[in-house]
Amino acid sequence: MSKSDRIEVEYKRLKEINPKILKRVNDVFEVETKHAIIMVIKNFGSSNIKKLSKILAKNEATIYHHLQDLTNEPKLLQIDEEKTRNNKGIFYKLTKLADRHFGEPPVEIMETKLAEGIDRILAQSDDDLYRIYIDMLAKHPDVGNQAEKERRNLTYNHILENIMVINLGEAEKAFLANKKPINPNHPMGSIANFPLDLKISKPRHVFEILKLFNETSVKFYKLKEKFENEMDKEKISDEERISLHYHIVGGEIAEFKFE
Repeated sequence: MSKSDRIEVEYKRLKEINPKILKRVNDVFEVETKHAIIMVIKNFGSSNIKKLSKILAKNEATIYHHLQDLTNEPKLLQIDEEKTRNNKGIFYKLTKLADRHFGEPPVEIMETKLAEGIDRILAQSDDDLYRIYIDMLAKHPDVGNQAEKERRNLTYNHILENIMVINLGEAEKAFLANKKPINPNHPMGSIANFPLDLKISKPRHVFEILKLFNETSVKFYKLKEKFENEMDKEKISDEERISLHYHIVGGEIAEFKFE
């Protein structure tokens, strides 16, 4: 199934969602702390108030307030009975509804043939490239809703970035207090920031950048496969595998006027 076909299927699925559920999902996207709580449980597994408070650097009263709402109908969180019985405090896990509607934005693995397609585009004249560029934007399957979709994706990345910064702050305090890391294999978290500023003047430049990102993406996914094979061979459990998230967001910083 092509990317455009998958997007069309997703669009039809969203249109068929019960309006009450759709409103519920949209309301969560509007409140970052609610969204963040769901994402923490999605990434870290069942969590209690204390764990959520530490990871998000929010006070427990705030976390409790949002948990009460998220466990109301339609429920996005439910009590994890087994974990609650075996640990201190009440643990919460995602409902099927939350698991379906929240989480990492879908990632398209860019294949080599995409680079070949970009090469064919770059072989055109600048005038033809301009027309191709406008036509691609006009026919984009998310046109009319793309800005809102990307806003949510950026919020997802922002929440993860915030968790990384909180991790780094906790590590700094621990080291200043001469505390030793508990995990001998991976002692602390990290955060990387890769700023890249360019000047461009035509669609050709954008396509050249897309080609470079495509080639880099293919290398990263090969590296991802290599790491997974290594961990499988070493029998590293899912609980011991640390999620690593990198993303690059790019776009023109300019005012575009229209008739």
